Amino acid sequence: MKKIGTLIILSGMFFTSCCCNDKQQDKKSTNEIANTKEFALIGKKGKITFPEMKVETTYLSDSTLHWKTTNNKGVINEGDESVSYEQLTGNLHFLNWVEKNGYVISLVINTKEGKVKAFWSYHDESARGKRSSAFTDGKFEFVK
Repeated sequence: MKKIGTLIILSGMFFTSCCCNDKQQDKKSTNEIANTKEFALIGKKGKITFPEMKVETTYLSDSTLHWKTTNNKGVINEGDESVSYEQLTGNLHFLNWVEKNGYVISLVINTKEGKVKAFWSYHDESARGKRSSAFTDGKFEFVK
């Protein structure tokens, strides 16, 4: 009889712990979903500030974006691009595209920390393979 009572108590503790653990998991999942939405890029507008220019971008879909650059001299360029996009984590995004003029742009954007790592390559007659490239860092912020 004592063994049955102990078994009933242990079973109750086991089921209670499973129930509470599931609630904690649900709460964690809800927070993760909220964070993912908060730091999502697609369907939003952002501004990236690089040392040589500012870029305003509308991330229309996971395959299309519109950008507008303003360099330090005030010269404005803009365009629409077909992009390759991958959301690496809830707040880390990788984008890549080839512009009409041959520029290849690759970005890793951390929407939570507001950091951008950019790599671009472009035609350069004097360079090996007739292409030059550069890395640059930028600051990201959402635009409402």
